[in-house]
Amino acid sequence: MPGLTHLNIAIRDASANDIPEIVRQRRGMFEDMNYKDSTSLDAMMLATSNYLAQAMIEGSFRAWLAFDGEHVVGGGAVVISAWPAHPCDMGNLRAEILNVYTYPAYRRCGIARKIMHTMIDWCKREGFARVTLHTSDEGRHLYESMGFVPTNEMRLGLR
Repeated sequence: MPGLTHLNIAIRDASANDIPEIVRQRRGMFEDMNYKDSTSLDAMMLATSNYLAQAMIEGSFRAWLAFDGEHVVGGGAVVISAWPAHPCDMGNLRAEILNVYTYPAYRRCGIARKIMHTMIDWCKREGFARVTLHTSDEGRHLYESMGFVPTNEMRLGLR
């Protein structure tokens, strides 16, 4: 496995031209969480591609890709959605981090942390009061080490 000191990691903003890569990473993330139904994953990739084509133009989806030289090694994204003001946050937008992914050969090298810092710094510059995310078991330690804390969110499946 490569060590971070041997990598030349650069992170850049993703564009609409990067949608196939963003979708590939999203699929890899779900496969890593044991979603194995290829038909559902293929449908998710198509639906996500269609969503991203519009959301990236509107600015409600921002993404970043990590590179080792010319080779993509990971990425992450922020979804921005309209949200009512809160007593602790008068802004009417909410930021949520998702799709944090590093290709298996590059894991445990600090790449996901570097992607996270890039996204958090962007959220701060944009004036968001907080940012949320959902985590896999594998990612939990990273996010907790960066100051993320569990919240009182609950969920009800409707289908």
